[in-house]
Amino acid sequence: MRGIISFFILFCFNLTLCQAAGIQIGRTRVVYNAANKEVALTLKNDDQELPWLIQAWTDTGDGKTRGPFIVTPPLFRLDPQKEQSLRITWTGAPLPEDRESLFYMNVRTIPATDKEEQQKNVLRLIYKTRLKLFWRPQDLSGTPNETCEHLTFKLTGDRLQVVNAGNFFSVFDSLSIGSTTIRNADMVAPKSTAAFPVSSPVTSLNATWRCITDYGNASKKFTAAASRE
Repeated sequence: MRGIISFFILFCFNLTLCQAAGIQIGRTRVVYNAANKEVALTLKNDDQELPWLIQAWTDTGDGKTRGPFIVTPPLFRLDPQKEQSLRITWTGAPLPEDRESLFYMNVRTIPATDKEEQQKNVLRLIYKTRLKLFWRPQDLSGTPNETCEHLTFKLTGDRLQVVNAGNFFSVFDSLSIGSTTIRNADMVAPKSTAAFPVSSPVTSLNATWRCITDYGNASKKFTAAASRE
């Protein structure tokens, strides 16, 4: 039918894809230091001609429950070749003071339709970008890099246990045990243990890993011997 516009939702998980979609997002993660009144996330419309509609909100990780942050503006139009900063403000809701907490920042971008497309049955793409948002209390001991460096590992059957005794999240850029790459390793919460399946026999207990830094790049490579249970 003419005059009907169909919509397809595409989830963006990396900055390169989102830049190609027309809206450039200034970072791949958000770190909210508790000492700050707010944190900004910059968006830029790289489109040469058309505006985009932007919607932004936070959630607790389940994709449904809103996080304890106010995003301003929550819904706005971004004209071509223009920038706009989202301001993220903590509501004051109680959060743990002895470790980082993790939330998610959602940015949904919808391109405008030009006059010719309005007369046709056109497939339009709605892009949704989901970024990690780390709430970082004041005066935490250590640093994210030190937390990453001091992870410990234990091989139990076909699972690799990773213990994070630090106060910060460790998000893996890469993780391997011997010559086996742990492909689904994502992250370990502070003061917690995570276990990841090992897909092939392990010939060495030498663990090698990198974490993603606050700036979105990989840390230096760390190596340590894992124990076996």
